[in-house]
Amino acid sequence: MNASDTDTFRDTYRSFHDIVAGHASQTPERVYVHCIDQDKSLTYGQLYGLSNRMAHFFRDAGLRANDRVLLLAENSVENLAVFVSTLRYGATLAAVHVEMNQSHLAEIIAAVDPKIVLYQNGLGPENLRDGAPGDWHVLGDWSPGGSTGFFAEIETLSDCDDIPTCAAKDDHGVIFYTSGTVAKPKGVIQTHATAFYNYDATADYLELGPADRVLDCRSYSWLSAQHMSLGAPLVAGATTIMARHFSQSRYFDWLRDFEINVGFVVPTIVNMLISRPHDVTAADLPHLRFLTSSSAPLLIDQWKRFEDLYGITLAQSCGSSEGGNTAAHRGANRKIGTIGPAQKYQKIRIVDGDGKNLEQGETGEIIIGGGKQQAYGYLMPDGAIDRLPRDGHHSGDLGFFDDDQHLHITGRVKELIIRGGMNISPLEIDTVLIEHSGISEAGTIGVPHPIYGEEVVAYVACLPGETVRIDEILAHCAASLPEAKRPKAIHVLDELPKNPRGKLDRAALQAHHKKHFATQPEGAA
Repeated sequence: MNASDTDTFRDTYRSFHDIVAGHASQTPERVYVHCIDQDKSLTYGQLYGLSNRMAHFFRDAGLRANDRVLLLAENSVENLAVFVSTLRYGATLAAVHVEMNQSHLAEIIAAVDPKIVLYQNGLGPENLRDGAPGDWHVLGDWSPGGSTGFFAEIETLSDCDDIPTCAAKDDHGVIFYTSGTVAKPKGVIQTHATAFYNYDATADYLELGPADRVLDCRSYSWLSAQHMSLGAPLVAGATTIMARHFSQSRYFDWLRDFEINVGFVVPTIVNMLISRPHDVTAADLPHLRFLTSSSAPLLIDQWKRFEDLYGITLAQSCGSSEGGNTAAHRGANRKIGTIGPAQKYQKIRIVDGDGKNLEQGETGEIIIGGGKQQAYGYLMPDGAIDRLPRDGHHSGDLGFFDDDQHLHITGRVKELIIRGGMNISPLEIDTVLIEHSGISEAGTIGVPHPIYGEEVVAYVACLPGETVRIDEILAHCAASLPEAKRPKAIHVLDELPKNPRGKLDRAALQAHHKKHFATQPEGAA
């Protein structure tokens, strides 16, 4: 068991008003965010000026603490300006990924019940405007002296001196939605305090200072990007370089040209950079300290391949919508195969099936929270708020802490394969499969079996230009796995299915197997 004692950390809470005003006073010319696609930057001084104008606009519109501003937009300088300025005023910012949640968008808007809606024209939400709650405004473009849309509106305000925040630390700060493709998306609420503590903890483990520059190309509708490259640099007074989408051909150029110190990736990006190698090494990127991966576990062989190929340090972190930032390697001090120690302010417990705390080295479910980073609750479709348990969030992840207090994730509770009464982690088998020299991706599932209850079946995708023989893969597995854990069938796909967050979609593999192989006896395919 491991629990980072939150009581050992003094209460460092700062309001977002004080953060923005402080940076504007001390380093007004430092860039807070630069968008590569727009070729546009926003300094801390400019952010402070915009935040004051928005504060006056929101106050004149009658917004108070816990009133909601809904933001429907892609990555842009304007996106981050609205996000931070809403927090600085003290209202609640709700961010929704329009494309990912298209089929649920009308229901989400009704649940959020915003006072103000700021939307990017052309994304589609404008079609839902009639009859929807809130005062709707086209987001437009910000440019000193030449803004359009909402930013042109706030430029007309005359008296825009500083006004204090209207929020207390326990008022609602951020609402974000989990991806909703099959099930309905969930709205998760953070208070102003929990948002700050997550941002501060991220800046702490990344070891960010005011001179640092970070790179991200993930949507700011996603919690991970909000914590890592919106909030952490804001708290630290650092600079965010953003792109709207990942570009395999341009990624290393961005790292070099913008003198990036820390870059944020996901395992899918790591795989893409391995599959189509670039003639780049760490020596070509003298400012880069490390890349850090999140959203899904890095497989050990994938991790080693990347570092061997490029000589770039690859660290890892993990978290959840409900529990907040969980564990991470500190700076470039990574330990391959682990997630890292518990983060600042965080409490983590490992429990068995009966909820009993387990000892160090014992594997069980990871319980996150009860500390300063845990979310407040869920925003339900009918607008009601369902509070999260005060003693922690059941993550659904299986794991343990090693002798160095680093967290290991070994699988998912719901993804466990139970074969003849034996619990088998799919991730363990994935890790063995990915060590095969011709395999780029692997996904293991359990399928119904008349005798054992479930049987082990694996899906793989090959590296470009590689072919694999099923008997060779089975022999490869036999060298590392006991018979009960070895896949009884291997199916080869061009690419394994992913969910909208880029994570392996085991449910899609289950559906594929049911459709194509369920009536066949298990064996080498």
